[in-house]
Amino acid sequence: MKGALRWLVLALAQWWAVAAAWADELPIFDTHVHYSYPAWREYPPTQVIELLRRNGVPRALVSSSPDDGTVMLYEQDPERVLPVLRPYHGQVSPGNWFDAAAVPGYLEGRLRRPIYHGIGEFHLYDPENADAEVVRRTIEMANRRGLFLHVHSDAEAVRRIFALAPKSRILWAHAGLSEPPAVIDEMLARYPNLSTEISIREQEIAPGGVLDPTWRALFLRYADRLMIGSDTYVNWRWRNYTSIMAFNRAWLKQLPEEVAAAIAHGNARRLFGRTSR
Repeated sequence: MKGALRWLVLALAQWWAVAAAWADELPIFDTHVHYSYPAWREYPPTQVIELLRRNGVPRALVSSSPDDGTVMLYEQDPERVLPVLRPYHGQVSPGNWFDAAAVPGYLEGRLRRPIYHGIGEFHLYDPENADAEVVRRTIEMANRRGLFLHVHSDAEAVRRIFALAPKSRILWAHAGLSEPPAVIDEMLARYPNLSTEISIREQEIAPGGVLDPTWRALFLRYADRLMIGSDTYVNWRWRNYTSIMAFNRAWLKQLPEEVAAAIAHGNARRLFGRTSR
């Protein structure tokens, strides 16, 4: 019995070593990065780019408050950084941007520089704000330019955007943050132009590091629509960036290899741009 147990322990250790090596080689296209003002002093652009490189992140969607942070990273490494334009600047914040008359002009002005892949991440805490004139103009602006919308909201706000502009391309931040897998499933089934990233929800997806069966079923069903994000909205997330990426790789390796690769980098590469190691 002891010999059998010893053999099992050795076999498991070998399997985990092989799995860990595979995970370390899995690139991640980070679809939710912020480089906002509080991070600039503690993490200069060269350090951020090195942190991405060291963690096997060959491409990243970056938006910042203000946008100058995104531009700094883009100019440091234009191959790695894909800029996304946030409406927040000055006194314009997540809580009032949808009612700020200056936002459309601000966005139009920044978009004159043809480096942006989307508009967002913007917040719609109240679904009714999706019907605001500023939001409508923002949606029209994105669709006219072929840009995606990175939307932080519940499911109802996403439904309202698609009702207003059915051809919109939406990257749903945090998979709705608190929406359960059943709602995410319903939304992905209903809207073919909807994709989602799961930043902030890692511990829910894999409590104790073990992939939850309900989430696993969602990943298998929509292997082409889900992506990884870190959401470095505060410096704490930058300080823990390596552990965030390691945790994501740990649960990804519990999926079939082709599914893990799609979620880690393949889907984002297809939707937002090329990537290579």
